[in-house]
Amino acid sequence: MSIKPHIKELASALREKGVQYAFGVAGGGTSLELITALAESGVNYYPVSHEGAAALMAGACCSDGKTRAVALSIKGPGLVNMVPGITSNYFENRPSITISEAYDPQAPTHKMHKRAPHYEMIQPILKGFVGSDGKKETISNLVAVMEKEVPGPGHIELYGGPDEAEHTFLASMERGMRKSEVSIPSSAMEHIRQSKRPALVLGSIAQRAFSGFDFSSIGIPVATTAAAKGSVDEYSSLSAGIVTGEIKELSPESTVLAQADLIVGIGLRNTEVVAAKPFGAPLIIFDGEVDQALHGGFEVESVYAVRDINGSIFKTLFEELSKKEWGKDEIQKLRLQLEKELFDSDLMPATVFRVLQQNMSEDAILTLDTGLFCVIGETVWKARSTKHFIGSSVGRFMGTGIPTAIGVSISNPNNDVVCVMGDGGIRPYLSEIRLAVSERLPILFVLMSDGRYGSVALAGLSKDLHPRGFEIEDTAWHKVVGQLGCESKSISNETEFTEALNMWKKASGPLFLGLSFDKDNYLAMTSKLR
Repeated sequence: MSIKPHIKELASALREKGVQYAFGVAGGGTSLELITALAESGVNYYPVSHEGAAALMAGACCSDGKTRAVALSIKGPGLVNMVPGITSNYFENRPSITISEAYDPQAPTHKMHKRAPHYEMIQPILKGFVGSDGKKETISNLVAVMEKEVPGPGHIELYGGPDEAEHTFLASMERGMRKSEVSIPSSAMEHIRQSKRPALVLGSIAQRAFSGFDFSSIGIPVATTAAAKGSVDEYSSLSAGIVTGEIKELSPESTVLAQADLIVGIGLRNTEVVAAKPFGAPLIIFDGEVDQALHGGFEVESVYAVRDINGSIFKTLFEELSKKEWGKDEIQKLRLQLEKELFDSDLMPATVFRVLQQNMSEDAILTLDTGLFCVIGETVWKARSTKHFIGSSVGRFMGTGIPTAIGVSISNPNNDVVCVMGDGGIRPYLSEIRLAVSERLPILFVLMSDGRYGSVALAGLSKDLHPRGFEIEDTAWHKVVGQLGCESKSISNETEFTEALNMWKKASGPLFLGLSFDKDNYLAMTSKLR
């Protein structure tokens, strides 16, 4: 068995930096050598149907901001196919690595039958781009750049020899960086002292910088962006829900947060909301050394960039906030209003999410694709921690649900995984369910169908546009999934759904359940939320 030394060194360096999983579609050249070298280093490789899915699966393994997985492809078309997955990982701040076979940058064009400008195509959506030069420090530097706030994906060009790795790019998204503080400034503390009803809004940095910290112990309302869902235990009486900027009468912004006299944002960034709008109270934001443009649109009173943001620096701030207890009654009132709004009809997505939470294990992880149903899922499903929820929360990238669930399941072998998708999200990577079957992954795939692209239909119907753009004729996907070897059922009521969950033999592999809902009720279910 002949594996080039620089490829063996690359595999070893990746393993040393925490990589445990690899996904991809291999070629017959250097990528096949790397798969072998990775296996010898203790990294499991999973062959997938499409390179885009490989990048999504790798990203799902890195959702906490740590580099744990890579995705592999051939040069040219293989890398092009990975671009959607890389883009999603860029949106979601997931520091996964993609690796593609590559030509020597100096090779003449006439020798390249799969010529594609790798660097030019993907550089804008990367934190780093390097060549496989056989040096461990190259990989160490790449991972350091990828994991630095704001985290994001990196790429490695897999050359035939180490001498070809001259085209190297490392960046750190450091445009427009704010001058940072080594501690909480006195001006920020004065804001807190003068407030009587402050509230916290957490961005996704909370799960990276404050992992394990109990925000509900502070004693004031805590809301999060969708990307930070679970940063506060959502079973807590002080969990105020998800902020998106799409403000409706039952959103946190117009209920609980509207009664605050100060909003304290931690890592609150405009990339993590649908629309960055001002709150009804003054807003101050604490964040890391990141691009100041990330805070535009909120009409922030003050932004404090804190060097090496972590829990110890914020001890004084949290102690001051703890003197301002309020919010439990206001949050309970909102929850009662949501209960009345979401659970007063026949079987609908809200009931399905509640039944899922009641019948799955306490450590089950919900992965969401995107659509109207995800608004309900983000509202109804309670995440005890950030580990218990993973969605396309920033990119709202349709089709990511299935590969994300597979990556989550492989990297969390002791947890059940629930993957919920809609009529649009099931289509792009449906065939990847075959990998879940072959690996006997305990994934519950749930299709929520209304026979339309729901959010698109809202716009189309309001303007009396042609229904061909949002109507779907055949939604019987359970028949197709059954042909992939996955146990599959069509569900028509709550009793059937509960029975199917209780009869599922998880050790045998995944289960697919297809549910259909009344079109009009489905279209109206989020009208007061977002």
